[in-house]
Amino acid sequence: MLRINFEFRKGIFFIRLIGSINNQNYIKKDKELKNLIIDNKFKYIVIKTNYLKKVDIDGLNYLLEIFYLTRIIETNLVICDKSSIFKRLLNNNIPSIKDELEVL
Repeated sequence: MLRINFEFRKGIFFIRLIGSINNQNYIKKDKELKNLIIDNKFKYIVIKTNYLKKVDIDGLNYLLEIFYLTRIIETNLVICDKSSIFKRLLNNNIPSIKDELEVL
C-alpha cells in the first residue's frame, strides 16, 4: 500500500512517500499528485523516500515521470534519500539530500 503525505512549508512542497510503490498502487495516486503539481506550479518540490519499504521498476519509473513533469513546468525537484539508493538508481539525474531540513 502506498500513502502520500503532502505539506507546503516556507515555499516548498514536501511529498512524503510511505509504504510500497508498485504498478498496482501508484496508479491510484498518480493523477491526483500530478494535477496538484501542475495546478499549483510550485517552485520547489522535495520528495522524501525514507519511509518507503519496497519499490519496483514501476515505482522508479513513477519517480522519473514526476521528475520529467517538474522539468516541463520549470520546478526544482530534490529527492530526500537517506540511503542514497535512489541517487544511484537514477544515475544522479535528480539532486538528492539526506534530510529534508537541509532544504530549509
